[in-house]
Amino acid sequence: MTATSSRTVKVKAEPLTAEAYAPFGEIVDVGRTRLHCGEGQYTARLMTLEPAPTRVKHINRHPDHVQLFVPLDHAPMLLVVAPAHVPGDAFDPESVRAFVNDGSKAFTFGLNVWHIAPRGLADGARVINVQGSRYQELTELIDFEQLTGAVVEIER
Repeated sequence: MTATSSRTVKVKAEPLTAEAYAPFGEIVDVGRTRLHCGEGQYTARLMTLEPAPTRVKHINRHPDHVQLFVPLDHAPMLLVVAPAHVPGDAFDPESVRAFVNDGSKAFTFGLNVWHIAPRGLADGARVINVQGSRYQELTELIDFEQLTGAVVEIER
């Protein structure tokens, strides 16, 4: 099904707190966190974050692993997520949430949690991205603008 009308869903970014973020992943403190990788192994890479968008048209998820991000520069970043239980073929853009990480908190995207890669709110924000080695072949990507006729506009 392809939607023909266009609508805008406005999402207000909220501060990243463990309680608010719990349905989507975990805020990792100085302790440890348990990661899960179904097949393959974990890889780690240094990423410079792309600038935060004002509009989001697509979202993806990984059914095989929990993804971990460790900020390096204490630079603020935007996290855009939606619950894991939302089916891809019936994705509801109203389920999207946005969080502002001040750059001091490592975090995960939980198993099957919809997300876009973290985006920088300051130039040059860098993170270490730890994720399953099969992420490219095991990623479900949807264009919810095409599927539902909606785009998500992030208000910061």
